[in-house]
Amino acid sequence: SSSPRVHEEEASVVSMVPRLALVMACLCLVHPAAHGAVDLYDHTPPNPRDATALRQVRAALVNTQGTLDGWEGGSPCFAPWVGVRCERGNDVTHLELPGRNFAGVLAAAVGDIVELIVLDLSQNFITGGLPGSLQNLTNLKTLNMANNALTKPLPKSIASAPSLSRFSVASNKIEGPIPVGDWPSLKNLDVSNNRLTGPIPNRWPADVRTLILHTNCLSGNIPGDLSKYASLRTLKLQSNTLDGTIPQLWGKEFEELLVLDVSRNLLFGEIPSALAQAPKLKQLIVHNNQLTGETPAGILNKNLTLAFVR
Repeated sequence: SSSPRVHEEEASVVSMVPRLALVMACLCLVHPAAHGAVDLYDHTPPNPRDATALRQVRAALVNTQGTLDGWEGGSPCFAPWVGVRCERGNDVTHLELPGRNFAGVLAAAVGDIVELIVLDLSQNFITGGLPGSLQNLTNLKTLNMANNALTKPLPKSIASAPSLSRFSVASNKIEGPIPVGDWPSLKNLDVSNNRLTGPIPNRWPADVRTLILHTNCLSGNIPGDLSKYASLRTLKLQSNTLDGTIPQLWGKEFEELLVLDVSRNLLFGEIPSALAQAPKLKQLIVHNNQLTGETPAGILNKNLTLAFVR
């Protein structure tokens, strides 16, 4: 038979179990669950509006099986759904699903996820166009739909998006013009490798930094007013059908310009000597045009990466 001491030790162990459970529960409350793990003490309320909108987005896409199967229920922010982040309580703020091999279209319901800040569906096979409902997303800062198969013209409303800072639809098959508007918060624009037509808009926000418009069918003159955007660092206009001259007054107003590429167009005339006064210019690429005259000495004397074959 067991000794009294053994019985006492067993009773002590049994009595410790409730206390251990209480300690573990307290630890769970102090230390949140890891990203993606279920936290039984998470009190994030449901958001049926965003949940419904996300499922409508899923329904318009193809090849989502096995990836977005977990988009069920009414709480996309509780044990967050794949590709979903919530930085404002129970509101979805990020939808990021790049490189998932999705096809289909981007549903208008995406405009119902009203607190969205980042939308990234790049590197998929999405067709159609950007829905006009994106104008509802007044907090949207980043929109990346690069490397898809979009074809429809860009909605005019995109140029009025109040918070949009980074916008890329590079490497699609988009037709039509670049929308004209105030682009009130735009810093970085990349619409390269599409089928865009028409002129280059001459109206941009004062602190725009990057305009990547190359490899399209843009036509007309290069707007001389682009030099007034002192924060512009990269201006890539190559591989279009632009004609006229390189604006002769371009120079010191480009206070931050690092890269200027106007190659593979239909430009004529001379390389502006004033470009030597652009203080930070590192790359000047003008080949495959119909330029004439000598390269200005001031430009040759700068420490530039040059491509002048005409």
